[in-house]
Amino acid sequence: MRTTSLRLRVVAAVLAMLTIVLVTVGILINVVLGGQLRADLQQRLIDRAGYAQILAEEGLAAQSLANRLTGDDVTVTYSVGGDTVYGRTDPTPRGDRGPGAPPHAETVPGAVVTQSGDRLSVTQTVAGGTLTLSSSEAGIDAALAQLRTIEVVAGALTIVVTGLLLTGVVGVALRPLTRMTELALAITQGGRGGRLRPSNPRTEIGRTAGAFDDMLQALETAENTSRQAAADAQAAEITARDAAQVAAAAEERMRRLLADVSHELRTPVAGLQASAETLLRDNPARAERESLTVGMIQQTQRAARLVDDLLLMTRLDQGDEGAAFEPVDLSALTRDVVAEQRMLGASREFDLAVAAEVWVSGDAQRLAQIVTNLLGNARTATEPGGSIRTSLAIVDGTARLEVNDSGAGVPAPDRERIFERFVRLDPSRASNRGGSGLGLSIALALARAHGGTLECLEPVATGARFVLTLPLARA
Repeated sequence: MRTTSLRLRVVAAVLAMLTIVLVTVGILINVVLGGQLRADLQQRLIDRAGYAQILAEEGLAAQSLANRLTGDDVTVTYSVGGDTVYGRTDPTPRGDRGPGAPPHAETVPGAVVTQSGDRLSVTQTVAGGTLTLSSSEAGIDAALAQLRTIEVVAGALTIVVTGLLLTGVVGVALRPLTRMTELALAITQGGRGGRLRPSNPRTEIGRTAGAFDDMLQALETAENTSRQAAADAQAAEITARDAAQVAAAAEERMRRLLADVSHELRTPVAGLQASAETLLRDNPARAERESLTVGMIQQTQRAARLVDDLLLMTRLDQGDEGAAFEPVDLSALTRDVVAEQRMLGASREFDLAVAAEVWVSGDAQRLAQIVTNLLGNARTATEPGGSIRTSLAIVDGTARLEVNDSGAGVPAPDRERIFERFVRLDPSRASNRGGSGLGLSIALALARAHGGTLECLEPVATGARFVLTLPLARA
């Protein structure tokens, strides 16, 4: 497992994103500004070509016309009647030379725009002669080069200052996570009595910390109960040994649960922290702010999903499914879930074979959760181009739903272990795809709460095969 510093990774990731943004913005500014300046230069030449038509209609002499159009880095060549005149800058103040700027015109009939090296030219027929106006783009290139230099220097300074500030800010922001890690390590080493005591138990981290403290209290209570039971059963060595083994197993399960919860919460906490720091520090543009906000909401939802799944598992362990049962058409429900998964996995083939109106007794939302979990896992395990087959029939007086996929399958030794909490057989299908490792555990608990079963059986050909059985609704 890679053990690169989280602080270093966060700082490096933020600086990398900042560098990409700065480079992208700089390129866009240079491209857009350069294009606009060249377009303005071309439009200025076109405007003067149109202005030449007006001056020619006023009967202005060739040399005077050329002089009038010359200036502001624009050179004029006017060939008429076999003679060629060159425009000269008129020293007369602009206010004494007749009309000011040439009238604006998007296009001038007969004007031809050409490019030769860094000079842009517009050629126009005026009063029987050929008028050529040209101007150099060297000034534009020089301005863009100076702008690029400023962008590089300013960007480098921004990255250096941001890196220094971000290193300190990330260290401060990671203190709650460090506290949770230290306490978890102390527990794994046998330490007791420590608590997180969140200041605000209504936030996601606060709720998790509160659940953490509750589990510690439950662990200590279980240990005290175990010790009392052992003291009461000193005369029976076998009973005392069994009680000690039960307590040790409970403690180990609790430690694994604490370690898994800490690991699952690390990623959304880090994502929230990075996004929040970027918003506070950089004051990004609206589009980036919206993107960062969406990311923060997604990470919050991810942490909330984990907490909700833990709470649901707790209720199911206590025998409280939390809903009243009623007749449910499992056929219609299955078709709806398959249609939804087909949209999410358009590159996979979904085959559906369901009997008409298979009615079971249960909670529609919980039953949909079971079917969605099975099909979602199948979609994730199946590569693009693969197939997922779903069938529903009445077998031996019960509703039997089968989900078969063409993925890698589940090894025989893991077909029972896969229903345990936080078990992921494929590391590549870890929580980066949104799973918490509780889906199949919840699905199995919900199936049992409905009086049914959920099994992972030997596949017919390849892939994985899950079978859900539920009792039919009473007529």
